[in-house]
Amino acid sequence: MQIAISVGIDAALITFSLALAAFGLAIIYGLVGVINLGHGAMLTLGAYLSWYAVDSGAPFFAAVLFAAVGVGLIGVVFEHLVIRHFYHRPFDTLLLTWGFFLVSTEAIKIVFGTSFRNVPSPFPSAIHTSFYDFPAYKTFVAGVTIVLLLATAFVLLKTSIGIKIRALIQNREMASLLGLNIAATYKMVFGFGCAMAGLAGALLAPMLSIDPYIGNVFLIRSFFVVIVGGIGQILGGTLLGSFFIGGSETILALVSSQVVAQVAVFFIAILILRFRPQGLLGEK
Repeated sequence: MQIAISVGIDAALITFSLALAAFGLAIIYGLVGVINLGHGAMLTLGAYLSWYAVDSGAPFFAAVLFAAVGVGLIGVVFEHLVIRHFYHRPFDTLLLTWGFFLVSTEAIKIVFGTSFRNVPSPFPSAIHTSFYDFPAYKTFVAGVTIVLLLATAFVLLKTSIGIKIRALIQNREMASLLGLNIAATYKMVFGFGCAMAGLAGALLAPMLSIDPYIGNVFLIRSFFVVIVGGIGQILGGTLLGSFFIGGSETILALVSSQVVAQVAVFFIAILILRFRPQGLLGEK
């Protein structure tokens, strides 16, 4: 029983960590249709900006905010200068965001070097209970992920901004005829998605050793999360896809090696997409 509880909690914590990493990609891909191959580089930028702020003496949470805002501003500038001209050409945005990844990775190497960096955890201890000791920082990250998902759900479903965004998704031409500023809405969504990628990189940094390719660890998994969960299903799809990719991998690793578990999960994900291309929660 203790083993089952431990595995279940580990799977849940990994699910929320992966959901946090994939959230920015889900927003940009699901709402504006851009396949953002620069997502991994934005995670990496968030991690490095948080390390730089902490190393300069800033408190951890101020560093996280600095990283989110910094990557968000970079995303807004990138969207304004490049992406906004190619929204109707998805293959071109694919290549452009891949180019952003390559340029950003080399810039990170030039500015920060290639040696490993570390961000101290603000909660290094555990939360002790009668049946399990929860890792404090991973539990905090899970809580932040839940709050972000609920806040985004509230904005999309209960606010005028959310109504405008949903109108844009359903019918771009009609939304434009009704007076919605398409360019500004796209810019806002793209910038927010980039900020969430930077926030994820900053919050995940204490769990990992930071190097110029740290975002690559999450890029492929984030794509599987978004596609398996269902494109456009930003909330439920992200959580379900994260559990399938991250949680299932944790469970399968009990009876096999980590590598075999990863291969098995990705193989099953490919089978799901073969027979249900719209994802688990996506509409036909």
